[in-house]
Amino acid sequence: MQMNDYDWFDHYDAEKNGVPEITSEEIAADAVAKRVQEQLGITIKPMHSLRRRTWTRWVAGAAAAAVLVTGGTMLSTAAGIGGTEAFFRSLFSKEVPEHPEKMESLVTVPHAVIDSTNAQVQFALLGMYGDDSQALLSFSVTASGVSLADGLKIPYQLSVLDTDGTVLLEEANDGGTVAELREKNGAYYLNLSIQKSGLQGKKLELTFQNFYTDQQIQAIDAQVNQYEDSFLSDYVREVYGAAALDGLAAGELPAEFDVAAWKEYRSQNQLAQKQMEKRAQCYAASDAVLDGTWHTEMALNFVGNAPITAAFDGGSVTLQTLSANISMPREWQREESNVMFVITLKDGRKLSDVYTEDMVGQAEASDYAIRQIHAIPSCAADSLDSYIPLMSLYGTETDSQGNFSMVLCYSEPIAPQDVAEVELVRLTFQGGDAGTETFGGFAVSDETVIYSAE
Repeated sequence: MQMNDYDWFDHYDAEKNGVPEITSEEIAADAVAKRVQEQLGITIKPMHSLRRRTWTRWVAGAAAAAVLVTGGTMLSTAAGIGGTEAFFRSLFSKEVPEHPEKMESLVTVPHAVIDSTNAQVQFALLGMYGDDSQALLSFSVTASGVSLADGLKIPYQLSVLDTDGTVLLEEANDGGTVAELREKNGAYYLNLSIQKSGLQGKKLELTFQNFYTDQQIQAIDAQVNQYEDSFLSDYVREVYGAAALDGLAAGELPAEFDVAAWKEYRSQNQLAQKQMEKRAQCYAASDAVLDGTWHTEMALNFVGNAPITAAFDGGSVTLQTLSANISMPREWQREESNVMFVITLKDGRKLSDVYTEDMVGQAEASDYAIRQIHAIPSCAADSLDSYIPLMSLYGTETDSQGNFSMVLCYSEPIAPQDVAEVELVRLTFQGGDAGTETFGGFAVSDETVIYSAE
């Protein structure tokens, strides 16, 4: 399932929450920039690069706490009108938490210096929150002498390093990750969601490079997909014969196609690396709307409750403030089975990995979720009103034995000690779809509590 970026807080009611509303006024951007530097006691000076580019440095957290300069508009965040927390709530996304005030205590502003090769466009880190399994970072983007536009996309690369410099995690795809520039009231923001295990206490290295339009990104994606399709077609003809694809519709494969063998072939022939090279070629051939590279490093030290970890037969459960990580033998994820989880809180509310934020308000999706929940005997009488939707979920292999980890990311903070129990449910395909006790032909074959609070 594709994950959502839940970010910041378009519908925050400043007056209701006792914080004056943020106001804006037209001013000269250069004058504000000078004033910011004076307040912070810094001077932004260019440094010459061996690559014949000019790098500038910006102390992101401190600058964001003073003022935001964007396209001639100032959004003040001085203590007199609400402080940085009120400013954070001026950010927005397409999806926002139902109770943004619950996230307030989790926000930190780590020290981050952002190196830039384009002095006309500056990034500032506004803040972040997260835990060991997910993180959300928010940046402001300011411009002087060039134009920004809502919806521009910027590719990025990231890696997570241990304290000794060992690379623990890298963006594990073909280099196609992009962030979207979003505009509100003349100010521009980028929100970056990272969903990987092992984040807490590590170091993040992050590089953004060049802005492109959505149409340019779509064209590049299409070229990379076409390259992969061509690679697959050549493989099929090589293994199954020159006429193996004759008479098949576009995208169809021979009935005897072996997916496992194809995956092995991809790995042996380094298709992922070749896709990255192809994408780099496509970017190089496409004129960016704005050129530049912005690089920063920061410590990932998140605020939250201490995690609770408990073992069960064959696996373990780790409960954190914003996620639950459940590790189990990969054999539990059999082809004919569907593993689900239900988390019950001490106040009676529940979470299930079948009900996510992108289903909220969608009648058909909500009906799908409730039907699957009702297929579980212990949840047969539940309504969605008693469930907290997940922000997202993702799976990953966790160790050399191939144990599989499912990470459930919450849409609001939940203290680990507030969890009453975690239940594992396995639905096995029975055939057909008869009665309310099955879901799409699946019926419960195993239902067991894998964590229970003392």
